[in-house]
Amino acid sequence: MFNKISSFLFRIVNFYKYKNKHFKLLDKTANIKKLNSQFPNCENIVISKNVHIGNHALLDGAGGITVGEGTIIAPNVTIYSRSHNFSDNIAALPFDDISIIAKVNIGNYVWIGSHVIILPGVTIADGAIVGAGSVVSKDVPKCALVVGNPAKVVKYRNIEQFRALNQDR
Repeated sequence: MFNKISSFLFRIVNFYKYKNKHFKLLDKTANIKKLNSQFPNCENIVISKNVHIGNHALLDGAGGITVGEGTIIAPNVTIYSRSHNFSDNIAALPFDDISIIAKVNIGNYVWIGSHVIILPGVTIADGAIVGAGSVVSKDVPKCALVVGNPAKVVKYRNIEQFRALNQDR
């Protein structure tokens, strides 16, 4: 009985929190812990089939974010698609009012560990794994395992096995 009431209240709170927010695409099979997550500029966010986004996620869609099919995003992941201008010709210190936007693309069947930060303009290719606590500032190749700050490739998954599993879907 308590679970039914809890589930009902959760849906009501989610409805009111997100009633005026509309994702560019949010597949109905996606599992998003929206209540305690943030999705600024969600009209530029595409979330494909069977995506799971954990608690306390922050996806800033100013420059656009695409999350591919079957991707798992653990709790406390932050994805930025904009940054401040801090180049030589700035109007104020430490940065000016100009936002630099760059789309973030996350491929199919990617696994992003807890407390990962993904910076603007990054593409994470299909089948990649991003280790917990990593800061991704450059593109991640297909089936690569990256860890650290900045994230670096430490090994690759079996690409042939990945292809075979992917064809079965």
